[in-house]
Amino acid sequence: MTEQAVAGADVLIALGCRFSEFSTKRWTLVSAETRLVHVDVDPVELGRVYLPEVGITADAALAARALCAALPDVPGELAARRRTRLGELRRSYLEATSLDSPALAADDPGAGVSSIAVVRALQPLAERDGVVLVQDAPSFGPWSHRYLRLPRPGRFFGSAGGAMAWGLPAGMGIALARPDQRVVTVNGDGSFWMVAQDLETCVRESIPLVNVVLNNNAYGNTRDRQRSAHGGRYLGVFYGNPDLAEFSRSLGGFGVRVTADEEVAPALAAALAQDRPAVIDVIQDQMYGLPPGLLPPAAR
Repeated sequence: MTEQAVAGADVLIALGCRFSEFSTKRWTLVSAETRLVHVDVDPVELGRVYLPEVGITADAALAARALCAALPDVPGELAARRRTRLGELRRSYLEATSLDSPALAADDPGAGVSSIAVVRALQPLAERDGVVLVQDAPSFGPWSHRYLRLPRPGRFFGSAGGAMAWGLPAGMGIALARPDQRVVTVNGDGSFWMVAQDLETCVRESIPLVNVVLNNNAYGNTRDRQRSAHGGRYLGVFYGNPDLAEFSRSLGGFGVRVTADEEVAPALAAALAQDRPAVIDVIQDQMYGLPPGLLPPAAR
């Protein structure tokens, strides 16, 4: 849908958009012929990825109001056509990002838990008052960004730079700042093990953080890049993990291992019922990663 909208646009206005790798389909979304107006509060972002025809340093909301006020009224017939087109694009978007999307039929989780099962289990939490979601896992980002519906602001946090090992310590900080809310982090196993010792701090300081760990015994993002670029030759991306659930229990936390899609939601419910830190060890196939169609053909 995004490709269709951008390709058919006379001018592309980007409000507060950083043009990340995933949001631009690995920087293929905007062509050199696209007339781009880029608005961002950080001047460093202007021209960092795409050179705009017009770059504006401004708050996105204020800029949007100013642009709307400056634009002339659109003739009725043209406005009607635009409303129809926008309606079509929105319907296509909602269908493609639905948890019942036909595209998910191509998802093959191999011998482990599917990422869409994790999204389905998180969706009720995203809609529940008193729950905050924190995302760390880089390979899970395309799943949550595409399929997770977020009805309210301030309930979902992710690292802006894509750095690993952000989720657990960020979740601790959010839990301390919002003691009346439960915080659930989603981490990759590579990220989690970089800061796993912080779980002891959670136990000692009584921070009831729930940590979902997508455990595929691999650095998934780097694996996918190597698969795409080197045709199946891998270096330094696979390893072995100890039992994450047992690790949590050894520190005094709650731990449960999940090996099937239908076990994810009950495990989350059990972890949230605890008044102590928790780890949900979600076992995934070592070669499983991004949603169908996201990787370039060479990576499939």
